[in-house]
Amino acid sequence: MAYDWEDDRDRFCDGASRGHVDSPDKDWLAEKLDQAAAHAKAGNLREAANALEEIRSRVVAVRLFHSWDDGIHCFGNLINLIRHMSPETTLPSEFKRLLDAQPSLKWDEDMTGKQKAFWYGSSSEQVGGVIQIGPAGPSPAKSGCQVVLSGLLIGCLGVVSILALLRPG
Repeated sequence: MAYDWEDDRDRFCDGASRGHVDSPDKDWLAEKLDQAAAHAKAGNLREAANALEEIRSRVVAVRLFHSWDDGIHCFGNLINLIRHMSPETTLPSEFKRLLDAQPSLKWDEDMTGKQKAFWYGSSSEQVGGVIQIGPAGPSPAKSGCQVVLSGLLIGCLGVVSILALLRPG
């Protein structure tokens, strides 16, 4: 997958700054991402990771990723882009943690407890997960509709029966 620094940076800053009343300011986010990129280009992934962690912790604190799953993938793209800006061949543990926290893009894989803690602030969050393709059984709304329809049908048949009985001849 090809990533574009400017597009992903702008998309993340726009989305993260609008997500919540306490969300970080768009300019602050852009400044921190630019700092991370500058550190990476200078061969200092440890400092780049610190700037990215500062962003992540502020966004997690306002529970933004709970309602903006695409933001996780957008931020993950930025992490990868910043990694590739660096001439460093050995990853510091701080940056490796960022890379390891990225969730799988496979549709049937849920996040691990560590990934949930990283992105949502708790390892037991009930978010995301496997999408159910077919219904396991009747939904409560469907059952309710069937009851109403059955009642209407019985009512109509009752009215027709009464009219037939009252009809002379």
